Amino acid sequence: MSTIFSKMDQQQRLRVKRSIMAVGSYLMWMGIALYFYNRGVLSRIRIENILLIFGVIVTYNLGLLLFIRSGYNKKLKDPSLTMVQMIVATIWAMTFVYYVDEGRGAILLLYLVVFVFGFFKLRMRQFIFLAGMAVVSYCVVIYVLYRQHPEIVNPKTEALNVIVLSMVLTWFSLVGGYITNLRNKVAKAMAKIEQLVIHDDLTQVFNRRHLFTVLEHEKALVDRGGYFFSICIFDLDDFKQVNDTYGHEMGDQVLHTIAQSVQRTLRVIDCIARYGGEEFIIVLPDSEINDAGICAERVRALVEHLVFTGAIGNFKVTVSLGVATYQPGERISEVINRADKALYRAKAGGKNRVECDPTPIHNP
Repeated sequence: MSTIFSKMDQQQRLRVKRSIMAVGSYLMWMGIALYFYNRGVLSRIRIENILLIFGVIVTYNLGLLLFIRSGYNKKLKDPSLTMVQMIVATIWAMTFVYYVDEGRGAILLLYLVVFVFGFFKLRMRQFIFLAGMAVVSYCVVIYVLYRQHPEIVNPKTEALNVIVLSMVLTWFSLVGGYITNLRNKVAKAMAKIEQLVIHDDLTQVFNRRHLFTVLEHEKALVDRGGYFFSICIFDLDDFKQVNDTYGHEMGDQVLHTIAQSVQRTLRVIDCIARYGGEEFIIVLPDSEINDAGICAERVRALVEHLVFTGAIGNFKVTVSLGVATYQPGERISEVINRADKALYRAKAGGKNRVECDPTPIHNP
């Protein structure tokens, strides 16, 4: 089982588990069919054909399971293939209904099993479509049976079955649609909460907690070999003067504007986070010291050209930056400390400048 779920994201694991549940449901159907056969209720089909039908069903589901396991399902509009699986299940249920001589009302309970799977994904209009398909297909099967084997069809009983099936599946559709809608709202709320947890309220870039999660991930990649990452720590020069002159509200606006402006210049794989106060750290995956230094210089020039409008006129701010490349095997605090020392040198050297840590990269 661990092999089946290895190297899959959480959504893919859920899809595989649902497919396994579907196989289990079909096996349950097979048990019911064999019981009916032994009771003489499936007299118009041979046992070999019953086994063949369920062999095809199980093969189909195993193929579907392998398709999801391969990851190709992600390219589809509905990666879970919920609608497809429910339509196929309805067709198989109708096949079962056709061969049953009596007790078809009990077989209709299988539809409830099919519709339960829709609670995972389907919207209300999809439920309604499937409910209509189930009712219409049942009516078609009963009509065909009445034409071919009128002796096993009781029109009054079947009319009652159709009415009950229509009412129950309609109710399931309404409840299923409501549950799906509720799940979507909860998922959106959870996604929003997750964003709030990992982002800084003021600047809307990543916060310190998520920064260390990213750094630990990059550290793990480097420690496995053949990979580098660098960090760039920058601090606003004389930021206290901005707060004292223009007010803390303007100071907050400056921090937000700079953070967002820098974020827009970075690569998709890069990460900027607020480290504390007016200090930020940029994580640069797959970058050695020279590339990181170029990025830092680009950030410095970007901030230098930003113009802010305060109550007493326009003003500019600058940043000083320190750059360091992670050394395989060292602690995260060590690379931050080296970048911080480079930042102090940039401050001491006149501010509005970039300093790179001179430590050469070594392998342990």
